[in-house]
Amino acid sequence: MAIRVKKSNLQPNKYTYTWARDKGDGEYTGIQDQIRIDKDEGYEVLYFIQTLMNKHNLTTLSDVHNIEDLLHKPALSDVVMRDKLIEVIEKRL
Repeated sequence: MAIRVKKSNLQPNKYTYTWARDKGDGEYTGIQDQIRIDKDEGYEVLYFIQTLMNKHNLTTLSDVHNIEDLLHKPALSDVVMRDKLIEVIEKRL
């Protein structure tokens, strides 16, 4: 069964998200949104976390927070390509 990650599952006390597209997103619609992740856009973070959770059959709130924390690690601050983020985070799950 697929897990649905909700806005309320994220850690607003640790990370700040916008819940609308950034102004610069207009040029990245379509294929760019599929290959890049904007880590301050909540809906992109939710989708990213949900995808990994379902892929690896993860089910707990702790799993959500673990992926969210990994996504925001300082060492990954400059990494925006979805495939690279998945690769690195999957090694740490």
